[in-house]
Amino acid sequence: MSPRSWKSLKADAAARLKAVCPLAEGHPVTFAALVTIVALAEADFSVQSNDGRLEAAVHVSPPVETDPLASELVGMIAATVTQHATAWRPEHAPALGDWIEERGFSAMNVALLSSDAKARAVTAAAEIVAAAIAKLGERSRALGETHMGNILARDLPDGVFLRHNLTSVAEWLLAPETSDSPKRGEVLVRRKQAMSIYGALSGTLRDGSVTAAIDVGSPLAPILMARHGLSPAELRVLRNARSFRKTIENPTDFHVAVEELKAHEVPLHQWPDSRQSGGGDAWEASEWVKGPRQNFVRPDFFEPARQGVIDAVNGLREDILRPLVADRIRQGEYKSNRYISTFARSVELDSGWKNSPQRRILLAAIRNAIVGMRKVKAFQEAVGLWHRRVASLSALRHERMAERPGWPPLCAPWRSPCGRYEVVVLASAADLVEEGRLLDHCVGGYYDICRRGDTQILSMREDGRRVATVELTLGPDLSTFSIEVGQFKAWRNRAPSVTLHDPLRAFLRAIRSGDHPVDTAGLTRYRKKMRNVWDGTWVSETPSLAHARELFEFYLPLLPRGTPADLDAWAAMSGLTGAIDATLAFLDAPSA
Repeated sequence: MSPRSWKSLKADAAARLKAVCPLAEGHPVTFAALVTIVALAEADFSVQSNDGRLEAAVHVSPPVETDPLASELVGMIAATVTQHATAWRPEHAPALGDWIEERGFSAMNVALLSSDAKARAVTAAAEIVAAAIAKLGERSRALGETHMGNILARDLPDGVFLRHNLTSVAEWLLAPETSDSPKRGEVLVRRKQAMSIYGALSGTLRDGSVTAAIDVGSPLAPILMARHGLSPAELRVLRNARSFRKTIENPTDFHVAVEELKAHEVPLHQWPDSRQSGGGDAWEASEWVKGPRQNFVRPDFFEPARQGVIDAVNGLREDILRPLVADRIRQGEYKSNRYISTFARSVELDSGWKNSPQRRILLAAIRNAIVGMRKVKAFQEAVGLWHRRVASLSALRHERMAERPGWPPLCAPWRSPCGRYEVVVLASAADLVEEGRLLDHCVGGYYDICRRGDTQILSMREDGRRVATVELTLGPDLSTFSIEVGQFKAWRNRAPSVTLHDPLRAFLRAIRSGDHPVDTAGLTRYRKKMRNVWDGTWVSETPSLAHARELFEFYLPLLPRGTPADLDAWAAMSGLTGAIDATLAFLDAPSA
């Protein structure tokens, strides 16, 4: 503790300020506030917590209770410190700058600069005050973290690993609104028990009405089943699905995954279940939690060919499904509204109906039409076949209609000093198709981004034989030239041999150093032109039904075995036409 008195600290602070800016004393209200802040920055601070309360008791040595200004500042610091134990987004420092502004700091500076005071003197005084504010801010943060640690050790020992801030779950578990309530102990126990068991639904537990039920000890299972439409068996799968620590650490929960599992009508035995995995993180590792939402395909069908599945489904939506929806809209003469317009563009229901029976009907029809009874492996094999056949054909079809086929190559072919390796830029759809055919991968699907000029695809050859394909992405800023290596794949998207990494690095060094010339000027001109007048394969208008019928045969490799070769027969047999009509009627209804 400081052996000095509060009076002496203030005297020293006043002397420091007067030494650099004597005229400041002529503004007594502001000067007193500045002296108080500067003096307080030299005091010692400590924090205590009282049983049953979350509010911080901040103590200052030497005592300042008899000084109204100092007491007000300490109160501000205490409020900031308290926030660390009561809010997951606390203010880390009190608003001391605002406090001195309210006491005329800026007005004083203007007045001083308008008098005989020199700018250097005013600046020197301001720097002393700013340093004091920064010091008090740092102390507030340190006190806040100490106070938070003390509260966690007392009320939530499982959360003591938190260092700087509470999470939203930790804030809820500490129940700040019950501070100093005689029932606080009961509330803490009930919230911890609920979150320990059902941390998978942490967001639901923190909802006001659910929290109120937990706090009074009402049965929780019926509330959760009603809220999420769960059966007792489904709720049991969610029990203890997350460790208590992970629930505290990461406030996200699994309710969206549960909604998607139910929307896709996934049998319960296929749900992630930590009980069946020996208590492991089955839910945390599941694609239903960490994977993308996709209206047509279950999230667990994406890996290990995520991008391929996304490309295939998006292509099917643009070429086949959107024309089907547009045709059904015309035939049904539906009134235009924003819900139907959104559905026509995305072939997805608005998020407001993510749990509706109509969405399940639509998903079931799309699933039946696209995936059928196939498992992940069979479906992804079909995706690979589609990429190799269809994506390349689409690129060739567009390039034959383009005014100027191809795009400027990054550079001329490069050969390694040993003469064994060569890197050749692919600069046309035909080049991409040939590369994809010989290496049996889907590089033809990169036509659009190559055509735009944002990507360059390179073929690496060893002794004249194609061995790997390299993706180089060009930086978005056209005023500077930069490249970054994207994918580097060998036959059938396998990892290239380690011996190929050295020649790739040598090639990159050569083009970055200028030893191997790059046509930066030509590429920049081309990219600027394509940004102004894009002629790629995608257009915002919905393709016609005739377009969909023409391309349907190219999508047959993607669809289930036994799919009719005729689009209209496929749409009718799979139930897709009926589901689209029912969805449009649903969206056209006054209740929608």
